[in-house]
Amino acid sequence: MYILNKNCQNHEVEQLIEICKSSSMSMGYKLRTAHCQLGEIIAEPISKSSNQQKNYAVLILMRAGLCFGIGIADKLEQLGSNVSIIFVNDDKVSSEDLELTKDKDVIIVDAVINSGKSVFGLIDQIPDVNSIKLATTVIPSSSTELFEGYDLYTVRVSNNKYEGAKVQFISAGMGPDTGDRLFNTYN
Repeated sequence: MYILNKNCQNHEVEQLIEICKSSSMSMGYKLRTAHCQLGEIIAEPISKSSNQQKNYAVLILMRAGLCFGIGIADKLEQLGSNVSIIFVNDDKVSSEDLELTKDKDVIIVDAVINSGKSVFGLIDQIPDVNSIKLATTVIPSSSTELFEGYDLYTVRVSNNKYEGAKVQFISAGMGPDTGDRLFNTYN
């Protein structure tokens, strides 16, 4: 497991992480920009760990993974890779999109991985790929053991774990949904 804030300790990364935390209540443009920038930063270690071909299929779980995933894909292209971007709705990959994953390193991107249900559901759908990497902005420490043996890249590991909901404050195991914060859709 690669943890960005343990491998890249600098003021910029720390500031971006603070913006992304639910407790910051950062929303909209500021949060989307932070997710995109963190995606660009974490793309470099992803690229360094990949095969010589540098052909990727980036599967972005919609909608919370959008900005982070675009940051990853854009930086990989800047680094000279070929990148196909696949938007995943309702945790299903179409047969046409599965064709785009053949002979590529697949990167599954989600803003937050809690139980891993969505990610493991996608892994089960993807046959015949070079490798599968997982990328997220945050994973609870209690869930990291689920991903032993997987190539996981995360911005940070949190001691907190709660379910995203249409709430504005963390309470009773519920917290602000990342997608709602990214796109200002609490109403």
